Amino acid sequence: MTVNIIDPHLHFFDLSRGEYHWLKTQNPPFWPDKALIQKDFRVEELNDSLQASDKIKLAGFVHIEAGFDNAKPWRELEYIDSFACQNNRTVASIDLLAAPEQFQKTLQRLRQHKSLIGTRHILDEQAATILSDQNSQLNFANLNKTKDFIFELQLSLADESAINVMPLLTQTISKNSQLKFIINHAGFPPKNINSHAWQIWQQYISELANYPNVFIKCSGWEMTDRHYAMLWFTQVTRYCLDAFSSQRVMLASNFPLCLLAAEIGNKLNHKSYVGYWQDILESSVIEQCSKNEKNALLYSNALRIYQLANSQTE
Repeated sequence: MTVNIIDPHLHFFDLSRGEYHWLKTQNPPFWPDKALIQKDFRVEELNDSLQASDKIKLAGFVHIEAGFDNAKPWRELEYIDSFACQNNRTVASIDLLAAPEQFQKTLQRLRQHKSLIGTRHILDEQAATILSDQNSQLNFANLNKTKDFIFELQLSLADESAINVMPLLTQTISKNSQLKFIINHAGFPPKNINSHAWQIWQQYISELANYPNVFIKCSGWEMTDRHYAMLWFTQVTRYCLDAFSSQRVMLASNFPLCLLAAEIGNKLNHKSYVGYWQDILESSVIEQCSKNEKNALLYSNALRIYQLANSQTE
């Protein structure tokens, strides 16, 4: 039986068209394995990978901005919109710190593209500075005016500094109740589940789950540990499900970065896109899900939240 998936967090690269400042060797992040992803990644590569399996069908995807041209973020949407016959959405880069007039002009230009569903300004270590900025708060209010629009939240919820960020973040979420906030990469849970950082992560995941306009994507495991174990994946995903329920959790790949995961024994085979999803489908947390829960995590939640076309067949 073929499983339909919608991948709500992946990136395509075209190095001849985009800038990709972060992918260049001389720029951070200084990963020793960065060379493995310093090349083009196109949708055709995913389709070729999936053809090796008759168990998985990519029924849609959400391209998350990848630094194509952050000064002119509409150029990345032009690139994604050039894809033929694909069921997709795009989350564009936008500068929350821009003057509101400039922010509005950029947003209007982004909205001209059919695939646009949301925006992202990576918060990470600058979260407190960005969220406390007056322009930022005015710009969030602007995003909040658009029905069913999305803002992607990328920051660590396991860092001690999150104690200063959380009041700003929850206030922003509460004030902009029409805007959907989607936590990227499960908030970067720590590798050690017996650590204080794990307790911090659990606390803030549970706190954010109290807001009905907050959702979470479980992906980006390789960002914490290139040699992560599927047991850890299961523990993180299970906690997210317990906090958010199966209706507000999505599983995603973070392609092509998921290809950086190294093998542990014979279990992790993330040298291919289909290998990543095969490991997910064989995980204990998915095997323990009901049919409806499994469909929600892999397909229907992303379909609903990102407003994709329903291409699922029985």
